[in-house]
Amino acid sequence: MFPIPAKRVFAIALPAIGEAYLQSLLGVVDSFFVARLGLLAINAVGVTNIYSLTFIGVFTAVSTAISVYLSRAIGAKNMVQGRSAVWHGFVVAFVIGCLFSMGSVIFAVPLLHVMGAYGELQKTALPYFRIVLGISPLIALFTAQSAAFRATGDTRTPLKVGLEMNVIHVIFDYVLIFGVGFIPGFGLAGAAWAMVLARLYASLRLWWKSRNVEAISLLKEDFRIRASFLLNMMKFAIPVSVERLSMRLGQVVYFGLIVRMGVDVYAAHNIAGTLTVFASTIGSGFAIAASVTIGQAIGSKNDSDVQSYRRWSYIQSAVSMTLITALICIFSPWIGSLFTDNSYVIHLLLIVLAIDTLSQPFLASALVDTSAIQAGGNSKYPMIVTTIGIWGVRTLGVYIFAWKLGLGLPAVWASIAADNALRAVLFMRYRKRQKLIHMLPK
Repeated sequence: MFPIPAKRVFAIALPAIGEAYLQSLLGVVDSFFVARLGLLAINAVGVTNIYSLTFIGVFTAVSTAISVYLSRAIGAKNMVQGRSAVWHGFVVAFVIGCLFSMGSVIFAVPLLHVMGAYGELQKTALPYFRIVLGISPLIALFTAQSAAFRATGDTRTPLKVGLEMNVIHVIFDYVLIFGVGFIPGFGLAGAAWAMVLARLYASLRLWWKSRNVEAISLLKEDFRIRASFLLNMMKFAIPVSVERLSMRLGQVVYFGLIVRMGVDVYAAHNIAGTLTVFASTIGSGFAIAASVTIGQAIGSKNDSDVQSYRRWSYIQSAVSMTLITALICIFSPWIGSLFTDNSYVIHLLLIVLAIDTLSQPFLASALVDTSAIQAGGNSKYPMIVTTIGIWGVRTLGVYIFAWKLGLGLPAVWASIAADNALRAVLFMRYRKRQKLIHMLPK
């Protein structure tokens, strides 16, 4: 029924989607258990999770360099080059992870102040914040390892390890927070150390499994630094990281405007954001599939397959995302009642979800084409387009229409939709006017 490229894209995307959900689940589990410790503990986990998700976004961006370089090497059946890409990618990820770790520990207090955490909340959050974000090198390496597996076309192994990590995290969370038998409970600090142990297990587990995969099983001779190769990978990774940071910083700015629109408006926005993650995560999974398949096709010099993989990644992503968001929109009066009994909030939820449903094909294009163009060897153009969209359309639109003109939350989501549409159009023009495939410096 479906052609081979469509089936291959789906086979890679599905486990990647599951893994992304499992990554998000770690913070949710912490929030669930520490809820019994009180509101301060919940808020401490919440402010830390904001930074944690930002860091993971940057580490994922850095790992894009591994995916692009390794997938091409695998397509070309050059395993030596592939393992070199893995090793240098690990070095870059570890260095950036160390920088984020030191920054989180040294500047923990001002970073908490940025999120409004003062007084008792600061005192409660500080140990958890420093421990969870202090293991950033471990998180960066785990993200890089997962990217290496995905570049080979294997998204199931990271999914399985992610599932194991979550199970272990749940067990350690309960034991270390509340205590069992002769083991005392450590409260919020116990939740932090449970996260450390789960992350450590996952990294070691992926490393062990990588020993059986030729393309990513590092040999003694692979452990050498080629300065030019390391520099080229960093040049590729930096624009991707800037793109993610630009997106996150823009969100922080316009989130601040939404907060000032009132409690009801902010509640509706948060509920909508929580629900739409189900669709955007699917889009991210198909974007990963596009990157892997296109990279391998370029490496094997099957240029005709590049467009086919991009097309099927987009079609499956757009259809899935639109369908899921439409269903959430249709049932939003009932779903919204699970969060609140405020009729105004539920009414707003229905409106913004309807807007977001119309936006899904554009968002799918933005996600898939960003990965496709990066896999083609250009990491700067997506950075430029994303920066224009997030600041020139989304954030500015929220400020003018939602805040200054008082059009409220629907204008916020209309600005988001306009940003997605602009990026989709710019990426389409790029695909039609520019050569998609570029040589990577080695």
